[in-house]
Amino acid sequence: MFNMSTEDKLKNVSPTFGNTVLPAVPAFDYIKCPLHRYTFSVKPIREWTERNCEGKTLNLFAGRTKLNIDEIRNDLDEEALADYRMDAVEFLRTWQGEKFDTVLLDPPYAFRKSMEMYKGIRCSPFKQMKDEVMNVLKEGGKVITFGYHSNTMGAGRGFKVEKIALFSHGGAIHDTIASVERHCL
Repeated sequence: MFNMSTEDKLKNVSPTFGNTVLPAVPAFDYIKCPLHRYTFSVKPIREWTERNCEGKTLNLFAGRTKLNIDEIRNDLDEEALADYRMDAVEFLRTWQGEKFDTVLLDPPYAFRKSMEMYKGIRCSPFKQMKDEVMNVLKEGGKVITFGYHSNTMGAGRGFKVEKIALFSHGGAIHDTIASVERHCL
């Protein structure tokens, strides 16, 4: 028999099945919306992202759409609205300012997209970015990652998934997956 009190549900505590403790299930959002090469130009994605960011946010692949949050913007694209124009890994390794409450990772989702979006400049390898994020993230901070696949920071880096969103673009078009993870001490 499945047992979980309302208080435990609110705390995101693991439920039990008999004597077995089940893993806590992250929140899940399903949102139908169009696909666009600039992720945050799509209103439902932009609004979802703004709701899930906390405090000072690093938008590492900022693109051309400003979010209604307190953000520092980085992007290699000369036409992007950015405060910095650095390779993502270089930015993460060299940032000397205040650490961020939230880091947004919305890189080009494939090598072809990287070459297309950045006019032949290859973007940083995703694993290297994930390895460097703690250089700029406050203790207990969030990382929100977007992609065609579920590219999470992972428990091995000390993160716990709090929320997953599936942005369904319909038909034969791939969906966009976002994960919200918090660094746990």
